[in-house]
Amino acid sequence: MPSAFDVAPTGPTSGGKWYAYNNLGTAPEVVAPANSQRISITFHNPGAVDVFIAPQFVVNTGTNVPLSPTLSALGGCYRIYGNGGSLTLGGECQGQWQAFASTGSNNPLTVIDSNVG
Repeated sequence: MPSAFDVAPTGPTSGGKWYAYNNLGTAPEVVAPANSQRISITFHNPGAVDVFIAPQFVVNTGTNVPLSPTLSALGGCYRIYGNGGSLTLGGECQGQWQAFASTGSNNPLTVIDSNVG
């Protein structure tokens, strides 16, 4: 079965890319690949457990470095509260995004990636 990354269109007006996850645990995993034409990205948490979203890379002393967040090192993360919390980012959001849950495994997350303003 192909992953969301195998079938994601990359055109400027591709109708959006919806990624559905039902397996988030407490270790970060990529939930949206980099997209140079992305205008906005929305993260929605339909589950009961809070989820943390973070960019894959952050600027540290003028250089992009990988971010490796954990439950005890949440700098660079956004918290998406359980039971319907959402976050939409626009502007400089073209990089790769990662997510992990505050507890447990098999937690859901919906990601909507848009190239249209």
